Amino acid sequence: MREFVFTVEYERGADDLMDLFIEFPDLHARTPSIHATADAVWKLTRVTGPDEALAAFDDRLPEVSRCVDVVGMCGCPVVEWEYEVLSSTPGSRIVYSCQRESGDARSIPYVAAKHVGDGLLMQAERRGNRYRWRLLIGDDDTVSAIYEELREGLRAGLSISVDRLGDASGWVDDGVETDDLVPEQQAALEAAVASGYYETPRRMSVQEIAEALDVPTSTFQYRLTRAEAWLATRFVSRALGGRTSVEVDAETGV
Repeated sequence: MREFVFTVEYERGADDLMDLFIEFPDLHARTPSIHATADAVWKLTRVTGPDEALAAFDDRLPEVSRCVDVVGMCGCPVVEWEYEVLSSTPGSRIVYSCQRESGDARSIPYVAAKHVGDGLLMQAERRGNRYRWRLLIGDDDTVSAIYEELREGLRAGLSISVDRLGDASGWVDDGVETDDLVPEQQAALEAAVASGYYETPRRMSVQEIAEALDVPTSTFQYRLTRAEAWLATRFVSRALGGRTSVEVDAETGV
């Protein structure tokens, strides 16, 4: 199987819901389950962020579902958009949604389902102005067909770029939950990875990443350090079967 990863970038004002992610850079949505047919698209999305951002998200959802001017990524009218908040906790929401569009050109899940058929697996993430998609596809010819149709049909204010095409990896859930990781710390860790901070040699320093995010270097360094501590603790805990402390022999050091 092949993994096709691409990103759709939104200009401010092109989409009401994406404008919320642009306004609140620490707001993050991950959609691990997407199902599409010729008639509808179903999604299960986990949204995390600061209280202020989640409150704005809660207010925006009813507006989107009632708006008659909502259109899909390729410009088709959304004739029906239903949602239900399945879980609401401090720092996170889990939202089920079902969307139906009309017209010839359709949004990404519709286009992918048309070319792949049964067995299509999709995931997606939103942060800032970027909507990143991952598709599990059998061959490169299908990838080309999907990309060309999306590129030609994408509506005004949106642009698409390919991130990766290669062997599938990382599709199995590793069991790591981020509910107790502060959204700002999660965003710092993701920014560090995306900026090549952990590569050898490093592509960007802490100061450069902080400047790109428009936050003080000390603030970004603190968030990154706390996120790394959380990640290391989780790793050790899983490796030791839940134990996070190790007894060390004073003489041997083991």
